[in-house]
Amino acid sequence: QVSIYEYDEEKHMRQEREASWEEGREEGIEEGIKKGKQELLERLIQKKLVKGKSISEIAEELEEEEEVIAEMIQKSVRARK
Repeated sequence: QVSIYEYDEEKHMRQEREASWEEGREEGIEEGIKKGKQELLERLIQKKLVKGKSISEIAEELEEEEEVIAEMIQKSVRARK
């Protein structure tokens, strides 16, 4: 006789995989959006530097902290070396 409360391991494992996959997918989407915003900010900073804008002007125009802009510029310079 089989109990109605019998544990279905295969079903449980499938549900766990599906939940993990969905969680990973959502994290991947969030990470992609964050990376895209970061890349856009980097491109905008580069364009403004080419135009001769100062860090404070760039920060004001892009509504970011000067420290963030300066750090991104330094990162960009190091990456080119």
